[in-house]
Amino acid sequence: MESILKSEIFFFISSISVVLITVIFVIVGFYLVKIMRNFSHISERLKETVDSTASSLEEVGNDIKESTLFKFFFGKKKKSKK
Repeated sequence: MESILKSEIFFFISSISVVLITVIFVIVGFYLVKIMRNFSHISERLKETVDSTASSLEEVGNDIKESTLFKFFFGKKKKSKK
């Protein structure tokens, strides 16, 4: 009789621990999904910013190369003969 009581206590404690572990995994999974969505949003905004900055820097570089002061100091590009 004593062994049956011990086994019932063991199964009760095991069931409670499985339920608690499952709840903890669900909560951690929820926050993990939330963090990944936030990371995705940050990544998209960063990509847009880098793209716009790259095009702006390219325009500034072209403006500098076409300026008269740049041409005065560095001259025009010489074409190589082939």
